[in-house]
Amino acid sequence: MPQQWWLGAYGADMEGGAEGVSLLTSRDDGSLELVRVSAQVLSPTFVAARGDHLYAAAEGTGRIHSYRIDGEHLVEDGVVHSGGDYPCQLEFLEGAIVAANYGAGELGVITLAESGAVDALAQVLTNTGSGPHKEQDSAHAHASLRYDESTLFSADLGADRILIHSIEGSVLTRTGELALPPGTGPRDLARHSSGLLLVLGEHGRDLHVLEWTGQSLEIVTRLDLPGAGASDQAAAIGFGPNGFVYAGLRGTNQISVVRISDDGRRLTAVGAVPTEGDWPRNLVVDGDLLHVCNQRSSTVASFRLGTDGMPELIAPPTPLPSPTFLLRA
Repeated sequence: MPQQWWLGAYGADMEGGAEGVSLLTSRDDGSLELVRVSAQVLSPTFVAARGDHLYAAAEGTGRIHSYRIDGEHLVEDGVVHSGGDYPCQLEFLEGAIVAANYGAGELGVITLAESGAVDALAQVLTNTGSGPHKEQDSAHAHASLRYDESTLFSADLGADRILIHSIEGSVLTRTGELALPPGTGPRDLARHSSGLLLVLGEHGRDLHVLEWTGQSLEIVTRLDLPGAGASDQAAAIGFGPNGFVYAGLRGTNQISVVRISDDGRRLTAVGAVPTEGDWPRNLVVDGDLLHVCNQRSSTVASFRLGTDGMPELIAPPTPLPSPTFLLRA
């Protein structure tokens, strides 16, 4: 059976062309095609799924929508405010979902009903700070990651900080932070199989490897992304087979390829290839395939990953309006 995907995208309120959350399917060659628009909603730029529910962060309206998955259809069963402006990423706790709000850097904790529907905004954690880039005028939360049962990290792109939180049930308590070099702009977080944490710097155009000691975060190493231009913005981390890591470069529109050692402590630059579109946002690895959402060219490009880690385009990019995030269904 072909693999299916949920696609988030920008809509009319965010100068995009999408009508809502779309369902895609894989063709025989591995590239993607549109099945249908499964839920009409403005700018669902990030989607997440658990059990029989899909959750969408509607970036322009500042709301989190929940949907019951019914085959190819999404049935809305809840809407809750995100706790800030421009929610751009979601992460799960046991009975809640955490929204990273880009606008002023808040994390909003939204409880979930037993059915899985969003229930109420239960907690808002704020932050302050800024950085040297014009886009770093204030705190801008961009991602959170539940590292283990009792720890959640969040990336503040505006303040150049990784914030540390303890988890008790569905309640977060901020317990510390790690300052990254000014201008890093931490955008995305990913846990490596070694247990080390990867941080993608949007404005630093780099990867940092961090180690969690159980009490604090420590920098292990960093690497400039290969192929990055001086005005590029990095976006999204994807883990591929054989230790390869992929990141998008918005501006020169490339996929940067890095290799990470099994213990996570060494990064090696491999190379870069064009994204075959404009302004790569999210990218996702599926076996030996890599799919890239090119927002401004309104295409999703699909690549086959070689044994050397380098992506090779397998078909003309699929036209899809203003794509921002792709999730396996």
